[in-house]
Order: sequence, then C-alpha cells, then structure tokens
Amino acid sequence: MRKKPALLIIVISFVLFAGIIAFTQVVDSENETIEYSFDIISDPRWFKSNAGGMVLEEVQSQFIALRSEYALVIDNVHFIEMPEYLTSYYTEDFLIEKRTLFKNAKEIRVQWIFREKNGNTRVNAVFFENDIKGFIEVFDQDYFLIYEYRFLDDGGINKIEYEFNNNLLISAVFSEWEDGDNYIKKYADYFRYNRTLSLRSAERIFYSDVQIQTDKENEIARITFPRNIEAAKENLFISERVNLYPEFFGIIFIESDSRMVFETDDRGRILRQILYNNEDKIIWTINNTWENNRIISTVKTEGDIVLSAEYKYNNAGEVISEANYKNGALERIIRIEGNYSIEELYMNNTAVMRAVWEDGRKISETRIRN
Repeated sequence: MRKKPALLIIVISFVLFAGIIAFTQVVDSENETIEYSFDIISDPRWFKSNAGGMVLEEVQSQFIALRSEYALVIDNVHFIEMPEYLTSYYTEDFLIEKRTLFKNAKEIRVQWIFREKNGNTRVNAVFFENDIKGFIEVFDQDYFLIYEYRFLDDGGINKIEYEFNNNLLISAVFSEWEDGDNYIKKYADYFRYNRTLSLRSAERIFYSDVQIQTDKENEIARITFPRNIEAAKENLFISERVNLYPEFFGIIFIESDSRMVFETDDRGRILRQILYNNEDKIIWTINNTWENNRIISTVKTEGDIVLSAEYKYNNAGEVISEANYKNGALERIIRIEGNYSIEELYMNNTAVMRAVWEDGRKISETRIRN
C-alpha cells in the first residue's frame, strides 16, 4: 500500500517533464481548428551590450548583465509569446528569436526575428516605448527586403514596398496608413544606375499633393532606401548638415502627378533637383554646391526668381552663418552663436533690422538707423 504514493509521484513528474519537452494547444472556433506545436526551448542568454544592442560579452546571469549600463538578453521563444501585430507574418517554418535591450536595468527595446531553419532572416521587427514606435521588415524567399513598415510617435504608420531586379533596387513605393484601414500611395522612387552599377539618378513620382514645411526637418528630399542594404548607408547619400530646402525658400507645395528628379555625383551627393509638373514642364530647379561633405550654397530657380542660401561652418561642421539672396541682392544674414541666433534684414544691401533669438524664441528686435 505504501508504494502507491511513490508511484503516483513518479507518474506526475513524468507528465510534467513531458509537458516541458513538447506542448500542444488546440483552439476551436466556429469555422476552424488551429493546432499549435513546438519543441523544447533553450534558456535565455545574457550579454553586456551597448546603445545599439550589440552582443559584446556573454555573462553567466541576468544579475551580472543588468549591472552594466546596457544589457541584452537573447531568447528563443514560442510563437504564442509574440505580439499580435506580428502574427500575420509568421509561418510554422520560422524560428522565433527575441532580443531585449536594457539600459540601467530598464527595458528600452525589443527585437523580434523570424528565421528559417538555415538561420536566414525573413522578418525583423524592432519596437521602442511599449510597442508604440518602431519598424517591421519583411524579406522574400531570396532574402531581399520587400516591405518595410514604420510606426511613428504620433500613431501614424508608413509602408514602403521595394522592388529589385538583378540584385539592384529599382523602385520604392511610399504609402501612409489612413482612416478606412487602407494604405494610400504618396510617392514612388525610381532608381537609375550607370555602367559601374553606382547610382546615377533618382526620380520621385507624387501620387498626392504635398506641402513641405521648411521650418523643420522634412522627408521629401530623402531618397527611400531600405535600411539594411548598402544603399541605405550614409556613404551613398551623404547627409548634409543643412536642410535641402532652406526656410528662405518658403513653403514648397508639390501637386499630385508631378515628378522630381535628383541628380547625384559619384559620391552620392545630390547636385541638382528638378521638379516637373504633370505636363512635364519644369517648375523649379535647385542646385547644390558642395565642399567636402557639406553644402556651402544652394540655389533655387523658379521662372525669373532666383533664391540662394550660402553657409559657413565651424571646425565641428556646425553651421555658424547663413546668407540669403534674392536675384543677387542680399536680404538676410543669420549668425549662430551657441543658443543665440542674430538675424539681420537688408534692403538695398544695407542692414535695416536686427533680431536676437534664444533657443528659437525672439528676445529683442532693433531697427537699424543709417
């Protein structure tokens, strides 16, 4: 009689152990039955890391890792643990890897990677701030990026569809999520290459009207490349330290069915932009003059009006002055000194007004008597 409790304990232990090795869950609904099944999952691995989430050094425990400023844990997880917004990209052939980055022991980023059994990535998703901001990348069977979804701070969602031909990116279509559960096309980029396969020019076709706000950083002049191929790196399109559309150019409005052509040099620097209307007539052109990796002047020509902005930089590459001209006549100079900006307005090449700005707020305005 005393052997029965011992036998019962053995049976229970075996059942629990079998539940760890394999797990099956059946979900019955009105129209379908879905069966989930997976094998044993390995223990999480902890690493010292950096702000970029790189694997620097594996450590023995979570406690040791979280004592570093940045810590990373890599875990192979079951598909039922992934968030709902990723379920549509998952198939039973994928293995799921979850990477969680911590800063000062606080979770700041989660990355989900769906891999094939050969280790190649088919889906890569990164999210910050409680899954509010981030991106999802979807790759085809040849491991080319075909869809990229960007989730913005304000709740907006953008989608970019990429098309490749002979291993070269030939187009990227940019869409925005709008009410009605639809993505609305905004513009498409088409790329042309020279015989050495370096980028020669890009053409942007607009599907809807666009108003460019020149008083803040804008996206309209940025060529749409995927982030994970060579073309996405900054050595292709050099990032200038000034806005391609200076505030002096005013608000730029582009109508639908227009197209913009970007001409580049062999270093990927944008030398010229030409905006055409739907009748293929030139509306305006913008020409950039470069010195090393910085724009020193940009000129917009629209009919008989020629607007230009000239820039000077300090040794750190920061803009310290901007001079604006209209049809060759000086109209404004802005000098930047730390948190202060000194703006002078000119008439007939003579200063008539001076304003001082601190952190973007005007603190004084003086009329200059001559």
